[in-house]
Amino acid sequence: MWQEVLERFEKQAPASVMARIALEQAMPAAWIDEVFEANRQRQYPRELLFSTVVALMSLVSLGLQPSLHAAARKMEHLPVSLAALYDKVKRTEFF
Repeated sequence: MWQEVLERFEKQAPASVMARIALEQAMPAAWIDEVFEANRQRQYPRELLFSTVVALMSLVSLGLQPSLHAAARKMEHLPVSLAALYDKVKRTEFF
């Protein structure tokens, strides 16, 4: 599945695809969740891990999806509702 997605985006936005692959290699999901856990103050992971939010927001910021809503709808298994996702993003702590 990922190969098909990458091939489609390579034709439309090769720089964005390369940036996303570099980010995924430089910052694996487990590491993102570890950093979040070590630095969080009020927030906590339940069903929605911080790494999932980062992955969705990276799709938007790299221009691979037009909005957070679109990125979430394309995700195969979003563990929470769209309202819960937006609530998590709205309350994200900045270090």
